[in-house]
Amino acid sequence: MTETWLIASNNPGKSRDLALCLGYYGITATQYLTTKPRLDFPVETTTSYVDNAVMKAKFAAQNLGVPVIADDSGLEIPALPDEFGVTTARDLGVKVSGYDRNEEIIAAITPLPLADRVATMRATLAAAWPDGRTVVVQGTLTGYLIPHQIGAYSGGFDRLFWLPAYGRTLAELPDVWRLPLTHRGRAAQQLSQQL
Repeated sequence: MTETWLIASNNPGKSRDLALCLGYYGITATQYLTTKPRLDFPVETTTSYVDNAVMKAKFAAQNLGVPVIADDSGLEIPALPDEFGVTTARDLGVKVSGYDRNEEIIAAITPLPLADRVATMRATLAAAWPDGRTVVVQGTLTGYLIPHQIGAYSGGFDRLFWLPAYGRTLAELPDVWRLPLTHRGRAAQQLSQQL
């Protein structure tokens, strides 16, 4: 197994969360920008998590000359099938703050009855080497979206994502509980087994 992986993302929040999830399963990783110059990743034009993650990983591995891990993730709401999903960040705007993105989601789910606020967070991780080899895994977490933001242990969608078994949002759970539950944590576990 590679000793230290670089995370192929220009998003510091996503990179930090992914590094924590990978670290939970013994994989040391850090955002590539800590040691390498900034890359302009190709524009995501596909509606496939796998294609997006592999494209980012291969691009970074070839341009940086080292093994990398890339993530493509999204929020899926079955009651709103034409919104969010693999294009969540693109649809909501990656330059908008996590708080404001959450407010847009709250506006979308508010008319829905509680039973229709079921949502799944999905993460696809692709590990790639400069020689073109790749390993791809996916992780999911299903819960309910609530119409207000709660929790300070993490940010983003975690503040809306209610887990009935815990009676809390993901953001109300400390990392020791949260990381193995999250979509990225579940994908990281699978990746650790395959590397």
